[in-house]
Amino acid sequence: MSLLALAYPRISDKDYQWIQEFREENDELYHGRIEPHFTLVFPVFNQRPETFIEEIKTRSSNHWRIEFAIRCAVMEKDAFTPYWHVLMVPDEGYSHIVKLHDDLYSGKLAEELRMDLPFIPHIGIGNSIEQWTCKELVDQINHLDLEIKGTINEINVVEYHEEYVETLEKIKLPPNR
Repeated sequence: MSLLALAYPRISDKDYQWIQEFREENDELYHGRIEPHFTLVFPVFNQRPETFIEEIKTRSSNHWRIEFAIRCAVMEKDAFTPYWHVLMVPDEGYSHIVKLHDDLYSGKLAEELRMDLPFIPHIGIGNSIEQWTCKELVDQINHLDLEIKGTINEINVVEYHEEYVETLEKIKLPPNR
């Protein structure tokens, strides 16, 4: 069991369906357990849920809802497995997501931050152990006239189990000023 902070973006039904169909066809690790999301805090194993939730509330209190627009995909090699990943990366909203991520790791979670891995805000939609498969998928997406606009309205503190993901708390982000 681990704790994470995720943002399930609010996007159109059409974009949601496109992502889910793409995941179904191209994500070897997708088992329908989790909705499309941005990971803000990666798995933490040595925190009590109450402490983790309070830290996320405290560190996110100075942040507002984030509007984003995604227009491209990139690929990345997984540092821990033989997989390559296809990631949808926002053009707009990128810096706001990075700043939120950085603030969430600035206090009690500072020791949990992986300094050896860069943080790239993304929604994962595909993967393969074959790098050229991922390259073809990225090229296919990037040749579309794709634009997925949405908002991040809340942070979901979740507990990840082998078979399911359980939401422990939803932390609302206030509307932009």
